[in-house]
Amino acid sequence: MNSVFLSYTYRSHPDHEDELERLRRYVVRVLEAMGLRVLDGVDLGGRPLDDALRARIAEADALVALVTPQADDAGQMIQPAFVLSEFSYAEGLQKPSFRVLHTALKAVGLGAGNEYFEYKPGTEADLIVKLMNTVAVWRREHGRAARVRIEPDTLATQYDETEGDRCEFQVISQTGNFQDFERGRLVLQPGAAYAVLPKMRDGETVRLRLKQGGKIWQSRHAIDPFVGGVRLEEKP
Repeated sequence: MNSVFLSYTYRSHPDHEDELERLRRYVVRVLEAMGLRVLDGVDLGGRPLDDALRARIAEADALVALVTPQADDAGQMIQPAFVLSEFSYAEGLQKPSFRVLHTALKAVGLGAGNEYFEYKPGTEADLIVKLMNTVAVWRREHGRAARVRIEPDTLATQYDETEGDRCEFQVISQTGNFQDFERGRLVLQPGAAYAVLPKMRDGETVRLRLKQGGKIWQSRHAIDPFVGGVRLEEKP
C-alpha cells in the first residue's frame, strides 16, 4: 500500500470549517508520516464524481473519507453527498476504505455498516491512533509495492517487452509456501534498474527472474523485497 485518496467536502458548513481544516491536517500528517502518498480532488476543482476523479480514486490503494457537515445553497447543514459518493465508488472497487464521521451526522448509504471513527472536536489523538492501526491492518492484509534493485543493471538496458522479454517474481509466504511466478515490471533509472512488485506483504520473500533473448536470469536465493537488491545469474 503506497497511496490513499483523501475525500472531504469543498463546501463545508460555516460552523464547521475550522474543524474540517484541523481534521484534514491531522489525517494528512498521519498518512504521510506512515510513508503514504495522499491524493485528493483539489486540483480537479472538487467537481462531482466525473471520469478524472474516478481515475484518481482508482489509482489510489485506499480511501479515507472525512464525512463532515456541508452547506447547501440556503446555508443549511446537509450530508456531504460527493464525499459519500466517492466512498461508495471506492467500496465498489473493493478498495480498503475508512470513514471519519462527524457526530453531527449519521452513517448513511453504502458501507453504513462498516467500521468508522466517530469524530468530535477534541478526539484528534484517538483518531490518530485509530488511523495508524487501520493503515497497519491494510498493509498486512493488502500489501504494498516493492522495488528491488537488479544487478547487473546492464540487463535492463537491453530489456524489450515487445521482443518477448519478461520480468517475473515468485512469492514465498512466511510459512514457506511457494506461489507461481507472476508478472512484474522492470524500470530503468540512472545508474540502477529496478523490478517493481505489486502488493508484497511484510514477512514475504521473493525470487526474481528475467527472461530475455531466449535466456533466463534468476536470483539464487529468495530475498526480502523491501531491503536492498539482488544479483541475477544466468541459468545453464
